[in-house]
Amino acid sequence: MITYFSKPTNRGFTIFLMVVATHFISLLGSSVARFGLGVWAYQSTGQVSSFAVVLVAGFLPAIVLSPFIGIWIDRKGPRLLILLGDIIGLIISSIIFSSLLLGNISMVHVIAGAISLSIVSSMQTPALQTLAPNLVPKEMLSRANGVFSMASSTSDVLGPVIGGVIMGFGSIVYIIGAELVTYCIAIPILLILWTKLSVKVNNDNEDSHENNSILGDLKYGFNYLIEHKSLLTLVLLFTVLNFALGFNQVVGQPYILSFGTVEQFGLLSSIYGGGMVLGGVLMSFIKLKKHIIWLVLISNFGIGVFITLTGLFNNMLLIAVFWGGLGLLLPVVNTGTLTLIQLHTEPKLLGRVFSIARTFAWISLPLAYIIGGILADKLVASNVNIIPYLGSGERGVYGTLLLLAGGLIILTVAIFAQLKYIKELDRREENDVQHNV
Repeated sequence: MITYFSKPTNRGFTIFLMVVATHFISLLGSSVARFGLGVWAYQSTGQVSSFAVVLVAGFLPAIVLSPFIGIWIDRKGPRLLILLGDIIGLIISSIIFSSLLLGNISMVHVIAGAISLSIVSSMQTPALQTLAPNLVPKEMLSRANGVFSMASSTSDVLGPVIGGVIMGFGSIVYIIGAELVTYCIAIPILLILWTKLSVKVNNDNEDSHENNSILGDLKYGFNYLIEHKSLLTLVLLFTVLNFALGFNQVVGQPYILSFGTVEQFGLLSSIYGGGMVLGGVLMSFIKLKKHIIWLVLISNFGIGVFITLTGLFNNMLLIAVFWGGLGLLLPVVNTGTLTLIQLHTEPKLLGRVFSIARTFAWISLPLAYIIGGILADKLVASNVNIIPYLGSGERGVYGTLLLLAGGLIILTVAIFAQLKYIKELDRREENDVQHNV
């Protein structure tokens, strides 16, 4: 187990920006590849189930591996995992690229590609989240998290756009080739920054609560969350809200297409993505010092309101405003939540806490997709008219489910805002967990 000795500095913030910029390059390649793999799976088989298999393959490895990756980070530090993620991505992408050139591509290769992207993400994301508080001064943590959120949002927006352009002029060979190029750029830059990312560590095996076994470390991470009720409450809040957002994602597209066109949906998606990028940019300039939890709760409340309003109206101009606001608030929630976890977690446990939180989040999304999809299909098939104002048919059903998702977020925020453990996060403006010297 490790105890961090490094002292965050302003120079550390600059180094972290360089790491995030490098990570953005590989993130963009992964986003392009994820889009291309999904398109190839559907076009080659003509089955939605094949596309769904690719989506599931992108979730399961992260769910299984995240807790153990957190243990690695806490034992060895985050630096190596950031590099290993790119190396693993490079190796698997090279194998898929070679198969494509030989004409031997199959669903097995596509699923392997989706799994590799999931593994890379599950390694690098918690590693970067853990690295930030060890490089960046406390008063600049929210800005660092904002930059990280902006990089993730921008790659998610640009990836499908670039992937669509590449697929329009070529094939999936060019998609995987582009991903290979991004890894080849990112790895040398990380090696150049390698010494600047070192975190001096000290083996602390004499601590009575440490356990050398992997299961012991994992158990201690869960026990730490259970004992620190404010952190546990924050993770549970994030999980419930993530479930509601997943519900919104699976219903939002068919809702728009029930009365709009594909082009209109594409425009709305662009506005939503633009809002996310703008939100990330804003958070990269704002220093969050006080009342962070209330900013998170208010932003989540706003997200719930925007989703609810989307289900009530079929005016594209209004929905564009709602989706833009929804995208704008998501980076605020993510940045605030990351900052709170970093400020209220012991440095030597950050890896496990982030990985456990990520596991809960990844579990909630496929559950939302499955429940939302099955519920929507059954209600549409039964042709029920739940809310007369919305009418019957697809629009009425999907609109009702959006009201359910938005209402769940609003209700969750209202309940959690009353909990004393949430209020403790606001009272503890100064982190009582100090780096051991």
